Amino acid sequence: MIRFMQGLVMAAIVCGGALARTAPPDKSNFDAIGQKIAKEQAAPGFAYLVWSHGNVVFAKGYGFADVAAKIPVTPSTHFAIGSISKQFTAACVLLLIQQGKLSLDDKLAQYVPGMPNADQITLRMLLNQVSGLHNYPLTTEHNWPLSGEIPPEKIIDVLRTDKPDFAPGERWEYSNTNYAVLAYIVARVSGIPYADFLQKNIFAPLGMTSSGSGFAAQSNTATPYQGTPGNFSEAKPRISLDLFYGAGSIVSTAQDLARWDAALIDGSLLHASSMQDLWTNGKLPNGTPINYAMGFIATSIGTHREVWHNGFAPNAGGYCYNAIFPDDNLAVIVLSNAPDPAFRSKAEEIVQATLTLYDPKINEPASPSASLKDDPTVHGLALKMWDQLSSGKLDRSLLSPEMNAAMTPQLLAAVGPQLQSVGKLESISLSEKAPMSKGTNYIYAARFSTGEHKIQIFVATDGKVGGYRLLP
Repeated sequence: MIRFMQGLVMAAIVCGGALARTAPPDKSNFDAIGQKIAKEQAAPGFAYLVWSHGNVVFAKGYGFADVAAKIPVTPSTHFAIGSISKQFTAACVLLLIQQGKLSLDDKLAQYVPGMPNADQITLRMLLNQVSGLHNYPLTTEHNWPLSGEIPPEKIIDVLRTDKPDFAPGERWEYSNTNYAVLAYIVARVSGIPYADFLQKNIFAPLGMTSSGSGFAAQSNTATPYQGTPGNFSEAKPRISLDLFYGAGSIVSTAQDLARWDAALIDGSLLHASSMQDLWTNGKLPNGTPINYAMGFIATSIGTHREVWHNGFAPNAGGYCYNAIFPDDNLAVIVLSNAPDPAFRSKAEEIVQATLTLYDPKINEPASPSASLKDDPTVHGLALKMWDQLSSGKLDRSLLSPEMNAAMTPQLLAAVGPQLQSVGKLESISLSEKAPMSKGTNYIYAARFSTGEHKIQIFVATDGKVGGYRLLP
């Protein structure tokens, strides 16, 4: 399964397909998934954990946390989890809201004056990533400090000088600045540093004894690597996690993240209304839906509701993935020291394969139906979108507003090589068709020069493409 963070907007297909509570699959089945990925040498090392109905049912490390020193990865290996940190920052804000110290409608100017458009940007806009604040840290734009302790004020002072990319609420666009600013607000309102707030209100209460934030927690993390499978080298220079602040500074383990996921699923940390905000994709002020909640993306695999986020802190950590299936009481955690995109599709493959162990039907073809008729227009759209996304030349008039906003130039540039990796598209045939409230979801069986996969395309009622992705 290849899904593209920050971009390909896919309507969630929620049909109430919760897994029955039965005995978990045998551990050897999980291990077979991990061993397959390990043999492909897609990462120097990674940890793989499965949590279900209150228990860790599988946890194992593969490969090395440090190749030169031959230090193996274990479920307790420390990883810099990158943008998975955003869900923790969002939770900090929601905790302060529960305490009556913040409101989602508060303006940014109230807490961080001097930021661009601060009098128009709300905390909700920051959490949903629709503020228009320019992304950071782009080293070509500023002489960012890269090592040691970096005071948050130094980061915020630089961000105050950046011009916004668009008007607040105009569209969705992923920006680390949103969550750096939110962490700064958490510190100002609580009166203690962001890292201390995390420790006091999340890590300690949940028993996440191996988690921390920033440069102070970085020394014992798995060594980050750069390059491609079979040609990895240590990523240098190492960048201080302080630079990523609330957008990506957390260090954790697979075991600790299981405690985090469990607390979210059982509702022991946040109120029900806060969980609704955390896990529900937002909307623009004009009502247009977006494909981002608060540090999570809400989507589905088949009939299984999924909330997830990935993370990658360049030169500080590797590609990481946290997937929660709330209705199924299931969570899958994959943490690596490999770069993005080298390990991206492999992490997603692990999640998909794990869910398949619990529900083999998600990979079964739809039952043949005489009434299943392909729409030539949609068939053509599916082929055209593949060609355009593969080549990086996109006709944006074909896209819905939310997909157009999500498909940034940076994402488009990253998508092409991933699609090309499965070879030439030879043919497609319709296998599933599901009418929905705002359009129709189509799944095509696709034959490539390297094998068979599926292509999923969501077409809105106005004929615009609202979602597109490659499935196994």
